[in-house]
Amino acid sequence: MAKEQTFEEMMVELEKVVGKLDEENISLEESIELYQRGIELSSKCELKLKEAEEKVNKLVQKEGDSDESDHE
Repeated sequence: MAKEQTFEEMMVELEKVVGKLDEENISLEESIELYQRGIELSSKCELKLKEAEEKVNKLVQKEGDSDESDHE
């Protein structure tokens, strides 16, 4: 089973996809494939960011709850 890409790895690949799409000498078929891969990577990156944001929010909330109980 293939290892899941990290956020950073996906961003590097997405940058490469965008760079290739900027080239003038790629075929229509290749540009469509690259565009599809770019959309897929973008969606996965967005999901990873949302997951990270949820984790941070839970940690902040937990820390806030801990601070409140310390002051009581």
